[in-house]
Amino acid sequence: MKLFLSVVVLLIALARPVLAAAPTGTLNLGVYPYLSPSQIVEQFAPLGDHLAQSLGRPVNLVSAPDFERFIERTRAGEYDIIFTAPHMGRLAEKRDGYRPVAQTAHRIQVALICRKEAPLHGLADLKGRSIAIGARLSMTYQLVERTLQSGGMSLDREVRPILTASFSNVMEATLRGEADVGAIPTAVLINVPVEQRDAVREILRTEATPGALVLAHPRHDNALLERIREAFLAVRAHPEGQRFLERSKLGDFQPLDAATMKRIDPFTAVLERK
Repeated sequence: MKLFLSVVVLLIALARPVLAAAPTGTLNLGVYPYLSPSQIVEQFAPLGDHLAQSLGRPVNLVSAPDFERFIERTRAGEYDIIFTAPHMGRLAEKRDGYRPVAQTAHRIQVALICRKEAPLHGLADLKGRSIAIGARLSMTYQLVERTLQSGGMSLDREVRPILTASFSNVMEATLRGEADVGAIPTAVLINVPVEQRDAVREILRTEATPGALVLAHPRHDNALLERIREAFLAVRAHPEGQRFLERSKLGDFQPLDAATMKRIDPFTAVLERK
């Protein structure tokens, strides 16, 4: 049975028992809800364990029911560290004072897929079709909209969006024929079961943008910020970190600079209007 986040946020303690007597408090690692709750636990539990070992204090894995409430909880300071979409990370930096830590080596790019037998082969074939897609606040929605605009189309007019709770729902809606096309990030698509991947065909891909971002709440001092940064940049050197990279397919973590953050600015407008 799937877990649901409608009542409370997902909160899974990941620290090892030897850390129970740590002199400092627990850190909440907030993961934006781009996957189902069970998928978040499966993929990110090793990362939380790695951070707990590296920082010497307990780490809780936390999420939210949807993007909007994740943004609200980020603003409220419920998360000590956030793993988030680039535009949501940039908003957290500019509006809430979160401090950049790292970015994934994997860049966000969306694959438009259809069932193998569907008569869809290019952008022009999408006119008049339906597309299963993430929330309107997602980077996926914006990237798909930009791609359609390059072909003289837009969501809600020439192409009908079917909004889904997570990208696993996108795949299911496409396979069941509830949508003509599915929009799914390539990092998610690569983790889809082989039998599902074999049943679909990729039509095209959107442009690529900076990948997921990691930021830390401004209440933490420079010393802890640097330790958090070092822990993320050293993920590959530790067994639990390697397990996370293997499961998530997001590549390693890299330094996050001001130039990368500025590149994301065009995508934050949809959030700043909220």
